[in-house]
Amino acid sequence: MPSSRRDLSRRIEDADKAKLFTELIEKLNLGLSFEEIFSLIYERLSGALPYNRFAVALLDEPKRRLSMVAARSDGPTILREGYSADITGGSLEPLLRERKSRIIGDLRAYLAGKPDSESTRLIVREGMCSSLTLPLIAHGEAIGVMFFSSRHPDVYRPQHEEFLRGIVGHVAVAIERARLLEQLREKTEFLESVLNHSADAIVVVDTRNRIRSWNEGARRMFGYEPHEAIGADYSMFLPPELQGTEEATRIKNWVEREGFVTDHECERMAKSGRRLTVNVTSTLVSGRDGRVLGRSCIVRDVTHLKQLQAEVIRSRSLAAVGEMAAVIAHEIKNPLAGISGAIQVLREAIPLTDSRRDVVGEILEQIRRLDDTVRDLLLFARPAMPDRVELAVEDSIHQAWELLACQPGATRVRLLLEGARGVRVAADPRLLNQVWINLLQNAIEAMPEGGDVVVRISDATPIRVELTDTGTGVSPSNARRLFEPFFSTKTRGTGLGLAISRKIMEAHGGTIGIQSDPGKGTRVILEIPR
Repeated sequence: MPSSRRDLSRRIEDADKAKLFTELIEKLNLGLSFEEIFSLIYERLSGALPYNRFAVALLDEPKRRLSMVAARSDGPTILREGYSADITGGSLEPLLRERKSRIIGDLRAYLAGKPDSESTRLIVREGMCSSLTLPLIAHGEAIGVMFFSSRHPDVYRPQHEEFLRGIVGHVAVAIERARLLEQLREKTEFLESVLNHSADAIVVVDTRNRIRSWNEGARRMFGYEPHEAIGADYSMFLPPELQGTEEATRIKNWVEREGFVTDHECERMAKSGRRLTVNVTSTLVSGRDGRVLGRSCIVRDVTHLKQLQAEVIRSRSLAAVGEMAAVIAHEIKNPLAGISGAIQVLREAIPLTDSRRDVVGEILEQIRRLDDTVRDLLLFARPAMPDRVELAVEDSIHQAWELLACQPGATRVRLLLEGARGVRVAADPRLLNQVWINLLQNAIEAMPEGGDVVVRISDATPIRVELTDTGTGVSPSNARRLFEPFFSTKTRGTGLGLAISRKIMEAHGGTIGIQSDPGKGTRVILEIPR
């Protein structure tokens, strides 16, 4: 070929390589992912460089091991992703240290001289005969190696090395950037996962008290979806009576003044209207320039914990009351029996027409009331140990009603049973009968003008019994105290009936609760395990 034609061909080739070089650099500067960078190099360099296989290996943090992160060839790949080798004392160590490239024209001959080179043995098995290796240097530090391999021997020339040296630095920087972005993405996803899967509510609020971040724990705790909460005022969780009060800005002012607040216990309200006792830890959030951006709030629901604490206190109080009641009852019961017997003897000696006989009768009635009180004290103080047998719930209620139906106040009251029939439960007949008597007695006394007592039995798990009357009801302030020993809204009675009923239900592993509206009636809800 004449020299002029060769020069023209060379100039065209150089122009094509320059164009390719410029195009590659532009794409590498776009912030591609590692996979995109690898595919770009593999696909676009085939016209400027002979290769059948391309691979990239990166150094670990101590710079001692190389790990293959990507490999692609036009045939079966044996040396693939995940392969790792120590470079200490190997041929690649000085190459990386001195930042030099390497051409091996005959890989089989090279393997014969270095039979311990496992990576060479593997690519020879793939059919590769020659290779070109270039270190990846980013910001003055070696981060890995690029490998080009061919199925033909002696194909790589210094001009290939020279061309690649112009882009390998850009490739290294792009790979390092992609790797850092991937690490940042993984850390971000990890932190987001921690935040979203936290059992606590983690909320970020700006300086205007508007919610800017809302995690899964907050959604579960308060019931608001992210689109309902984000942008809303943080005071939306305050109960109605605290809206517009100092409590609305207490935490905000405290954090802005002190920089943080820890373990602040307060009351908040969920979307459903349920009141929560929460523990709040809040910290000031500032930008790099020191400007306040808002605050972060970690909210922990301690409602159940507070209920347990109250239950422990209640149990201790009841234990103390029970011990005292047992002592008092024993001290009173025997003298009371003696007094009652003596007065009955005296009454028999009084003529039927004597007015003093009525006075003695009233004394005996008051003694009977005292005896009932002593009996209730002993029942309350004595541990309820159920002797369980299988019984029908409906029959147990009817038996209790038959004992009360003859009372004067019960004649205007109807008992109506609804729901499932034939429901059976394992319970103590005597103790369960005591519960029904206490509840039905209360219902009768709440309806002095008469009415209906509706008992609905649900064949569920646990078994549910709802006892509803149409009586006078109870005020909210009194309703909270109904299960307290000696508390009563009636002029007569010991105030122990509901406390005893609760104790019996708990001994059976069940629960008892009351819903009441003044003037509309009361509903008692019992749940009994099968």
